[in-house]
Amino acid sequence: MNKKILRRLGLPVLLFLLLFPSCGQEGAEETAALPSVPAETVETAEITETTKGEEPGMQPVKIRRDYTLTFDEGTYAESFNRLTMTYTSAEPLRCTVFYSEDGAECSDDFFLEAGENRTFSGLTGNYLAGKKGIDLVSMTLSTCTGKGTEFTLHDLTAEDYPIYSSDTYYLENERFKVGIRLMWGGGICYISDVKNPVAGLTNLINQADTGRLIQQSYYGTGPNGEYTPGNFNNSDWRYNPVQGGDKYQNHSRIIDVVVKDSSVYIKSQPQDWSLDGQITPSYMENTYTVTEDCIRVDNRFVDFSGWTHPSVHQELPAFYTVSYLDRFTWYDGSKPWTDDTLSFRDDLEFWGDPKYAADCRFPIRKSNTETWCAWTSPSDDYGIGLYVPNIDMFYAGKHAYNGSKNPDSGACNYVAPLNQLKLVSYQPIEYSYLITVGSVEDIRAVFTENRDFADNHTLRTNYTSMRIADKAP
Repeated sequence: MNKKILRRLGLPVLLFLLLFPSCGQEGAEETAALPSVPAETVETAEITETTKGEEPGMQPVKIRRDYTLTFDEGTYAESFNRLTMTYTSAEPLRCTVFYSEDGAECSDDFFLEAGENRTFSGLTGNYLAGKKGIDLVSMTLSTCTGKGTEFTLHDLTAEDYPIYSSDTYYLENERFKVGIRLMWGGGICYISDVKNPVAGLTNLINQADTGRLIQQSYYGTGPNGEYTPGNFNNSDWRYNPVQGGDKYQNHSRIIDVVVKDSSVYIKSQPQDWSLDGQITPSYMENTYTVTEDCIRVDNRFVDFSGWTHPSVHQELPAFYTVSYLDRFTWYDGSKPWTDDTLSFRDDLEFWGDPKYAADCRFPIRKSNTETWCAWTSPSDDYGIGLYVPNIDMFYAGKHAYNGSKNPDSGACNYVAPLNQLKLVSYQPIEYSYLITVGSVEDIRAVFTENRDFADNHTLRTNYTSMRIADKAP
């Protein structure tokens, strides 16, 4: 046998996947395998022993439901906790891999986007617990759309990957310390100002539960015959992938993490906020980068459900601070980036209470590109700012205000830059934002200097404008 395939499947493998059911409509369980299928409806191909000099491969096959690729015992005999594959597929796929762990059979589900020569990396389900897989047994593929497709597996590797933290990884430079909570889907749980700390204010971010943090969160369909959401805050909820986890404190799943000198990349599979332990058929990606004056966050979201979603307000992102930072500041004019007068509010109430909801909305004017906001303490003139280009409204308020500096307190402040967007399955949403800390003047100066860092043009896809008229001269 060519030993190259002990850790790597080196030759393209061409498959034809035809007439599959939609995996997204059935939802994605965190570790559940695909349903068993009668033998006569499944075709299985093996990577078998070859003579010296030959490469493993197969002829195209037609499959009516699933396709299962099996590996000889011992092909992936060394321990691993991360799989990487390069592939080509015209349709998005659900992929389930089967392997051994601690002497028992395990399986992990992954989603593969459509594309040519795409690379996907996925961590095993017990990565954060420090467990390793061995003896990769097989891989089952099915299309998410129900359409047939041609699939080529170019390369497959299994590796023993570093475990950066079982809970929170800290990204630091001379100015910032940023906590990325891997256990909670890689949301930001910690930001401190290394150079200019305020007494008693170590962490500016509220992390009291999985719904706080700074994180991605999106809203989609309500009940649709296949999906039934839960209830939250005395309201019927909707499909709501939340990066940190659900309201029952079930954490989201880390799919991949890549650490570099000044940045960390995270891919996660979020829980559905109103349901108990229901992992969603979606992926969130974040790249966190620290610079000398700000923190940059690049976001990506793909829904694999296959459902039709309505146009609703989307949090871009959800942003929670400690209660102590109790003044909300933003620019409400039509002369952006000219040091025009800022607006502020000290008296905001709970944004989730319907009687205060209208007062918590701050629409942005048509010609205003100075779309940043800040939560600060008036007594210190110090706090944290958020700049998201190409958004239409800020939604902000306070919950159980007590002025606490404790990041684990139930009291917090919140803001979400909003656009009215429609999620479209298999179509990515991508946007970027900046975070900085300091006085209001310092925050504004940093954002002014970096105002052209991104245009977030995809936030105008499947979009309904909520902007308001400019102020009269």
